[in-house]
Amino acid sequence: MALEYKGTARTPGPISIDPERVGGRIPGPLRFEHIDLSKSATKATAKTDPMPPPAGGSDTIITARAVDWNLSGKSPITEDVKQGELATCPIGAILAALAHTASGKLRINNLIKEFVGVPVKTTFSRETLDMIAARKKGDPDYRAQEKEIVSKRYFTVALDSPQDVSDVFYVKYTDGTDVEMVYMGSPNDVLWPCVIEKAYAKKIGSYEELDDDSKHTVEEFWTNLVGSKPQGFAVDKNTDLSKIREAASNASRIPTIGASRDDATKVLLHHGFAILGMKGADVVLLYNPHGKKEQVTLTEFRDNFQLINFGNPK
Repeated sequence: MALEYKGTARTPGPISIDPERVGGRIPGPLRFEHIDLSKSATKATAKTDPMPPPAGGSDTIITARAVDWNLSGKSPITEDVKQGELATCPIGAILAALAHTASGKLRINNLIKEFVGVPVKTTFSRETLDMIAARKKGDPDYRAQEKEIVSKRYFTVALDSPQDVSDVFYVKYTDGTDVEMVYMGSPNDVLWPCVIEKAYAKKIGSYEELDDDSKHTVEEFWTNLVGSKPQGFAVDKNTDLSKIREAASNASRIPTIGASRDDATKVLLHHGFAILGMKGADVVLLYNPHGKKEQVTLTEFRDNFQLINFGNPK
């Protein structure tokens, strides 16, 4: 069962408006780099990875465990992305938009390296253990979180400051083997979106920090995830529909997202969406990072959205 979204999702913040159009397909292999350290000429040492603390404000009983999902299928796809219990719709929308284009797929693959063949010890601070324990709500079957988890792989994510993260994630607590991610998940049971979000949480200190919509803008997320500043334009009742149509039509080759208005009625309000393209001359195709495709007419888009951001990776 998929996790229900809890809380509000922030609008993907201030935009950088630039009329210049970019585009073009980037050829090349679409697979993550996989490095077996056990085959290295130099013996690799064990890796230690401090787990970023979880976010508060939820009554979901959680635990942490190693997740054995593959990084992706044959290639990253939009439907791999499923936003969890954080207000990180900008991250979800950007990742879904990247996975929808050739240049974006290559960017995703270049973001992550997978390392195996060395013990990886994920450690938990006392603060983190206390935050996990506080959610157990007297469940008599709850087992206390281990102070460390040893697994067999880790990932390096090439944000502006590269982050190493293990394959240990916060999951909804069960007494079985089912995996329900608490934060970024995947309907297709692939890890690349989860790894990228965890790396961002580690970069800024915690999942709680990542959930703070007063500190992080779409320009920050876009610059780190896409590798360049976003271009785009504001949308209001006077925006020419042909301008929206052009941006949406280009979305199959240029990663593109939109932010809905606070008073939107046709789509979830105050939320980020990946724009996937046009169906015919009048229907805009969208991906809601909660895990579903949607569509609106151009007029409905103009009435319900406040901005569009786009741009190819460098």
